[in-house]
Amino acid sequence: MAPPHFDIVARLREVADTGKHSDSQVAAAILSDADFATHAPINKLAEKAGVSEPTITRFCRMLGFEGTRDFKVRLAQSLAIAGRFITPGPAQDDAGSGVTSIIARSAIDAVETVCNLINRDDLDLAASLIVQAGMVRAYGSGGSSSMAATEMENRLFRLGIAASSHIDGEMQQMTAATSNRDTVIIAYSLSGEIKPLVEAVTIARRYGAKTIAFTAPGTKLAAAAELVMPFHIDEGTNVYRPSPARYALLALTDMLAMSVAEKIGAPAVERMRRIKNLQAMHANNATTLPLGD
Repeated sequence: MAPPHFDIVARLREVADTGKHSDSQVAAAILSDADFATHAPINKLAEKAGVSEPTITRFCRMLGFEGTRDFKVRLAQSLAIAGRFITPGPAQDDAGSGVTSIIARSAIDAVETVCNLINRDDLDLAASLIVQAGMVRAYGSGGSSSMAATEMENRLFRLGIAASSHIDGEMQQMTAATSNRDTVIIAYSLSGEIKPLVEAVTIARRYGAKTIAFTAPGTKLAAAAELVMPFHIDEGTNVYRPSPARYALLALTDMLAMSVAEKIGAPAVERMRRIKNLQAMHANNATTLPLGD
């Protein structure tokens, strides 16, 4: 039996490149149309590969499966998760747009999506919780979510908010265990199913922390958090394009940071003035620079 984390596509590519002739033929035929391979009867798959039906059965067993049925189930699972990465489509979209247009349109669409979905009352409540907090901790894992967590810390400290960001699951749980009623946790996750992150939010809430989550609705993280900013960004089918969810998370982070700044008012402006004054000591064009490089 193939192990749970067996990468069937990687193994098929290996066999297609280095396997003996019949195995290489079968692997290449499957990879050329994986969707067909998951649904076709064994005789049709054998015909496509140019081999006999017993060869197909032996091939599946050689990979560690009990038979063709188990093999097809695992292949179908892989297709459902990462099918668009098995046989990538063209580098450009159907309209033939260039890279610059694809990226720009993706960013605009992502930001517009979260603008239409955001609940302004919840955003205002989240800002109020942060303003009243003794400590704000931002958690994220992986790529976009960890970037957003770091950026939240970056946005808040210049407003005078005590903030830290943590992208390591163990650190998230340890810092969560130090929480109290003056702590606010902001958790980012596109999937909402990252176990250490969900556990950290659960731990923090157990100790009285206020918990805010930017995540997909109906997920484990959404269920664990006290206040949820639900969103979902369509990843599309272009595997060459970076995820537009990054722009959505940055927009949400900026929305929350600006709401916090407005609530703090003059004291926040004074702290920003100090940063701008510091910049003036190092750059002649400080007037036109943002608060930070």
